[in-house]
Amino acid sequence: MADDEKEISVNDKPSNQLVLKLFQLISFLAKSKAPLRLQEIAAGTKIPQPTVLRYLNALIQEGFAYQDEFLGRYALTWRICSIGVNVRNHLTIRTLTGELINDLSSQLGLGCSIVVEHDMECVYLDCVYEPDMMGPTLQRIGKQSPLYSTSSGKLFLSQYSEAEIDQMIEKKKLRELTPNTIRTKERLMEEIEKVKKCGFAMDNEECERNLRCIAYPIYDYSEKLVAAISCFGSVERMTDPYVEEVIKPVLYRASLEVSFRMGSNRKNRVKENGGLFEI
Repeated sequence: MADDEKEISVNDKPSNQLVLKLFQLISFLAKSKAPLRLQEIAAGTKIPQPTVLRYLNALIQEGFAYQDEFLGRYALTWRICSIGVNVRNHLTIRTLTGELINDLSSQLGLGCSIVVEHDMECVYLDCVYEPDMMGPTLQRIGKQSPLYSTSSGKLFLSQYSEAEIDQMIEKKKLRELTPNTIRTKERLMEEIEKVKKCGFAMDNEECERNLRCIAYPIYDYSEKLVAAISCFGSVERMTDPYVEEVIKPVLYRASLEVSFRMGSNRKNRVKENGGLFEI
C-alpha cells in the first residue's frame, strides 16, 4: 500500500495540526464582515502566509471561498452554509441524543428526558421511563408541562428577563399542581437565582406527587441554551445522597456531551480547566 493511501492515525499530530489550522482559517473568515487580504488572514490566524494561501486555493477550488478579482481579497462563499443546513436537516436533537438517553436511563435506573421550550412551556422531545413508573401521568413525549414547576422549565426561565417572567405568569398563571408547586413570583425569582448560581435545576414534587427531577442545560454552537436533559424518579429512589453523589456527575457529563454534539465548545473548555467548569 502506498504511503498516501495509508489511513491517517488520529494520533498523527502533524496531520491533526493541519486540520485544526484549516478549521481555524474557516472560522476566522466566517466571522469577518468583509473580504480580507492574505496578510490580514495570516496575521489574524497566526498561520504562515504560504499555508494560508494553500488552504484558500483549496477552498476556492471546491467552491467554498472566492478571491475578489479587483481587490485580491478573500472571503467564504455561501456554499459553506450548505454544510450546516444539511447537518440540521438530517441530525435533529432526538437523533443526536437517542442512544445516550437510553444508556443514561439504564446506568442510573431512572427516567430520562430531552426537553425544549415552546410557547412558554416545556415540550418533551424524547423520554425513557423507569420501568416501574409507566403510569399514565408519565406518558410525556410530545406533551407540555409548565416552566415554573419543572426542572427543565426553570433552566429556560433562567434565560428570561424579569419582564418576560411577568409575561409568562400573566399568560400561564402559577397554578397549584401539588402542595410543593411554586405559587408566587417572589418565590419563583428566588428559585431562578438559585438555578443561575448552581447551573442545574431541581423539581421536588412540584409538578407531580412523589416525583423528583433534576435537569442540566444543553447549549448549541452559538452557546445558546436550546434544550435540557433531565432525570426523574420517585422520591424514594432519588434521595439527596444519590442525587449528589451519582446522578449529578453523570448527568452533567451527559449534558456536556449533547452540547458538544450540537456544536458547543463547553466540553473542550472543561478539559482545558482540568475537568472543572462552571455552567
